[in-house]
Amino acid sequence: MIKLTNVYKVFFPNTSNEVLALNNINLDLNPGDFITIIGSNGAGKSTFLKVLAGIELPDAGKVELAGKDVTAYPEYLRAKDIGRIDQDPLASTASEMTIEENLAMAYKRGQVRGLRWAITSNKEKLFKEVLAEVGLGLENRLRVPVRTLSGGQRQALALVIATLAEPKLLLLDEHTAALDPKTAKQIMDLTGKIVSSKKLTTLMIPHNMEQAIKFGNRLMMMHRGQLILDLGHEEKSMLTVPQLVERFSTASGTAFDDDRVLLAT
Repeated sequence: MIKLTNVYKVFFPNTSNEVLALNNINLDLNPGDFITIIGSNGAGKSTFLKVLAGIELPDAGKVELAGKDVTAYPEYLRAKDIGRIDQDPLASTASEMTIEENLAMAYKRGQVRGLRWAITSNKEKLFKEVLAEVGLGLENRLRVPVRTLSGGQRQALALVIATLAEPKLLLLDEHTAALDPKTAKQIMDLTGKIVSSKKLTTLMIPHNMEQAIKFGNRLMMMHRGQLILDLGHEEKSMLTVPQLVERFSTASGTAFDDDRVLLAT
């Protein structure tokens, strides 16, 4: 489904600030895999997702999506196949547009766009149905500007937008980091529900260790731009947070140094 072969990414090459962000990354994702990725500060997690999305292009290696070599494809050429949500609730939606206008754009992702009215009665019915499943009452606020929503509502809407067209790959980069604990739990429960029901191949950088253990069927660890451990569902589901930290320290040879991820609840 998704395959990376010998992928390297260097920032500021041949300077005193040179950073090897991704160091010989090799990965095979099967259809329906839900992988959580943890790592210390500067491990390369976000860069890894950006290379998959086409926001950053690798300096060496190969990226394949559904059997197609997309290594040199920029973000806009991959957008029809990839859904992506950032930490910032403001980043994944168009603030000045209404909820239904945001959904109409998502619905047309990867399709030829003409000059016909984008929001038909059938589409409005569909939008209400998918929003009703979220459980936040957004189905009754279709014509409300997105800027009026709370952070949690925006991230819930972002999830619907990112998955409406059922992308080949969903990328989640700490998408609950800016939310309070109660709202973050709601968004994570919604994430698990959507990913499971649509059988989406997903890569997620979780906000904390508990999320890394609870969600997904695989857990991967990164350190200094390398994938150092890949745990299957049965193995990871038996771990506690302290045990997971210990596994990281053993595999990396160093202490886990991201207190924000350790302490977040």
